Amino acid sequence: MSGCAAFVGSFGKPGMRDLDFGRQLVDCLQQLDWPAGVVIEELPCSPALVLNRLQELRPSKVVLLGAVARDEVPGAVRRYAFHHALVPDVDHTLSVARQWGGLPADTVIIEVEPADTGYGPGFSEELVGSFDPILDMVREELAGVDFGGADVDVAAPAPAPAPAGPDLWPEDGGPMADLVGYARHHARARRSKSSPAPVAGVDLAGRVEPWGVFTDSGGDWYDALPLDGDRTVIVIGDVPGRGVEAAVAMSEVRAAVRAYAAIEGDAPARVVEHLDRLAATTGLGRGARLLYLVLEHGTVRFVNAGGCPPLMLDGTSGASFVDAAMSAPVGDPTEGGRPEASLELGLRSTLLLYTGGLVESRRVPRAIGMERLRQVAGEAPFALDALCDRVLSACTDGMRRDDDICLLAVRP
Repeated sequence: MSGCAAFVGSFGKPGMRDLDFGRQLVDCLQQLDWPAGVVIEELPCSPALVLNRLQELRPSKVVLLGAVARDEVPGAVRRYAFHHALVPDVDHTLSVARQWGGLPADTVIIEVEPADTGYGPGFSEELVGSFDPILDMVREELAGVDFGGADVDVAAPAPAPAPAGPDLWPEDGGPMADLVGYARHHARARRSKSSPAPVAGVDLAGRVEPWGVFTDSGGDWYDALPLDGDRTVIVIGDVPGRGVEAAVAMSEVRAAVRAYAAIEGDAPARVVEHLDRLAATTGLGRGARLLYLVLEHGTVRFVNAGGCPPLMLDGTSGASFVDAAMSAPVGDPTEGGRPEASLELGLRSTLLLYTGGLVESRRVPRAIGMERLRQVAGEAPFALDALCDRVLSACTDGMRRDDDICLLAVRP
């Protein structure tokens, strides 16, 4: 096709969750009826290819869609005229296109604030509600374009009746339903992979939010293994790095921990010392941080090898961190062996275990994140699943994530 009155394009980063949202938007917009002279398509991130396409079409109006992180509320939608004073995420591509005459003066950017910028398919639930506002903005921008008398009243998908319960996502309704279903499917998939296997005599609830390449893979993990005599081994840890490499290293370290636990799992210090020797000999697990616990009738013996201090919720006086038995990560020299400590869990006590991604990022110091965790957990619901959901949501709200997150609630 050569020449058009208006061009609606999107930029996306394939495989990067919310940053790929623009491509999903274009897929939905292409299913609607638009006036002749409107071209809607995905754009590559190559400036040369974008310039070539725009010069081929020669549109008088350009609307560009995408997800751009600007430290605002996730799902927030922004619209502005493109100029060099405000540099968008695709600044290089757009600047090249403008410099070489590919972008008309009437170029508008419509962008949404991402919630999850990690790798993996799908996008976060926060972005679902932005579809209708973006569609309305696109229609408003095209309303002033001369289409030779054609009406720009693009019919939006018919909304489904709102259900009586808290789930406000429609099951039917054309492209919007497809978009909603896509987000819902991946949200459910991520949650379903976060439930720990049941262990007799111990109540467990956990959440895993990988940052890496796959939604079900990352460098953080937890485990619960039954031992003889009503004892249970509980482990939470993370390995250095992100993505596929971290996921592979994690699986190897997790297998090693299970093997040593099967041999002498009721001795936390000895298990971690075995890991130290393994790291020194082969390099496997070097730098891993983990918390290894043995739970028996409310008594917990544990070693903390570079991990975050557990948070104790006693059901009456709030929440407090357990700063005991702390030592260096796996593979670091430890004079005198690994320190070991114990604590007692009451009938209504809960031990909250977590990895560093929950409480810190490049922009959030660990001390601030830990204090937020303590306050939130102290006021969270008693039910373990509700507790995990509340803690995960509150501690990551507005935080620019850059690491995996693992969270495990334990109650005897």
